[in-house]
Amino acid sequence: MSGSNNEGRGLPRQRDAAPEVAHLVQALSPEVQGQWDLMYRMAPSVRRIIHQRTNLPVWAREDIESRVWVAIYARLKKGGPLNPALGKIESYLWTTARREARDYLEEVKQRAERFVGDDEAYLLDGETRSVEDESLADLAPAMTVLREDFTDFQRKVFVLAEAYSLKAPQIAELLGGTATKDSVRDALRHARRKLKTEHTGVRLGLRAVAED
Repeated sequence: MSGSNNEGRGLPRQRDAAPEVAHLVQALSPEVQGQWDLMYRMAPSVRRIIHQRTNLPVWAREDIESRVWVAIYARLKKGGPLNPALGKIESYLWTTARREARDYLEEVKQRAERFVGDDEAYLLDGETRSVEDESLADLAPAMTVLREDFTDFQRKVFVLAEAYSLKAPQIAELLGGTATKDSVRDALRHARRKLKTEHTGVRLGLRAVAED
């Protein structure tokens, strides 16, 4: 998606964006189009911010980047060109990237909390819509066992790590409270050990593996 010629860039497609959005950049006024092109040439910096802020898998970072461009386009289309006197265009772009990364992580937290509660039935109808939905759907049949054998904290940590590929620092930040990266690592270690036991592993259809 990178590049730096003078032609207008098509709006990057977001997974849930309406199909007709993709061509709308062509309808921008010349001044607004110029600002769009300038910001789009800074796409590598947007990707760096998203990676630094989230450390999520590539598919998730691509989703966040798409949200950034959709938000930027909507602002330019509705409000006209940005006023350089109010701040550099780069600053507006980077602020948007940080905001979208933060909001995405909050959504992940809410989705995981919903799933580890009693509301995962919506995933079992075969109507999954995204990579993370599919990951959660894979875990859904095991949730009865996980609720019985894992503590609430272990269950949340396990889902965030397995379905979203989050690392301990991100999980600790999302869960808040007394959660730390060390307590998250400890909970995940205990959860994975339980998967190797006959009591939990066999009930999940996994082969019990001896501890190292």
